Amino acid sequence: MESNVRVLKALGAWLFLVLLGVAAAAVTIALVNKYLYGPETDVRAYFEDVRDGDGGEALGLLNARVPDVNAAMLDGDPLEAAAEDLEGLEVFTVSDDGERAVVRADYTLGGERRSSEFSLHPVDTQWGFFTVWAFDETPLPTVTVSLPGATSVDVNGMSVALPESSGEFSAFYPGVYTASYASELVAADPVSAVLTGPGQRAEIVLEARPTEALEQEVDRQLRAHLDGCAEQSTLFPSGCPFSFEFDGRVAGDVEWTIESYPEPEVVMGSPDGGGWSLEPARGTARIAFDSLDLFTGDVERLERTVPFEVAADLAVDGSTVRVAPRG
Repeated sequence: MESNVRVLKALGAWLFLVLLGVAAAAVTIALVNKYLYGPETDVRAYFEDVRDGDGGEALGLLNARVPDVNAAMLDGDPLEAAAEDLEGLEVFTVSDDGERAVVRADYTLGGERRSSEFSLHPVDTQWGFFTVWAFDETPLPTVTVSLPGATSVDVNGMSVALPESSGEFSAFYPGVYTASYASELVAADPVSAVLTGPGQRAEIVLEARPTEALEQEVDRQLRAHLDGCAEQSTLFPSGCPFSFEFDGRVAGDVEWTIESYPEPEVVMGSPDGGGWSLEPARGTARIAFDSLDLFTGDVERLERTVPFEVAADLAVDGSTVRVAPRG
């Protein structure tokens, strides 16, 4: 009798251990399914691919439709640059009904706290226990960059062509896409667009501005033109913005000097030089000559300050600048 009791106790203990093992296995499977095979895992992997600039892996994971536009931003350094300041990533499941899961990613990007949501669905199981997820198909976002007159700009550190001064680029999200333009004479300050979701369409419009080198060359040419005007010994220098009306007789040479040179503002045009001009600006010239009185024969030294205003057209072609003052 005592032997049977021991057998029953051993059997009970064995059954308990079996049940405990089954429960532990169930918990282990659930944890592995959540943390190694759950939809959050795919989202984290996608973020890592974007951060690494691995566009091929990111595209394969995201299951995205790629718009038929320039794909220069979808791999390598431009993609890595898009996510270089992405910080504080937090990923969690918003909903999961077994047929579809919505995963939200919170992060800091472009100096602000932002979020993106990803929809996934189960496509398979591994070893009969672990769910394999896939992203729902969605279109990639796009960013359009334009700069009147430009044939190329820099986007995320890469020089890209702009057919007809505008280009559209497909891009991964989340990401910051920054366009700029720089040449010896013309530049455009960087402008950024932040993409956070599928199908989003962003637009970057750059504005050309003169560089210091262009402003200095404009000033040099304008001063040279005015100095040339001052060398003309006449009351009405040809093609010049200043002159002096005088009804008497001039004895000897007319002497002009520039007292104050105008400082015209360079008005923005396009990087190919079209539309550039100089805003009208004021300066002063000094005229000096001897005046002869025809009745008395007396000669009097006459000196006057002559205000003037100058405006000019401006052509910029590569590294060449041409200032064309208007009469």
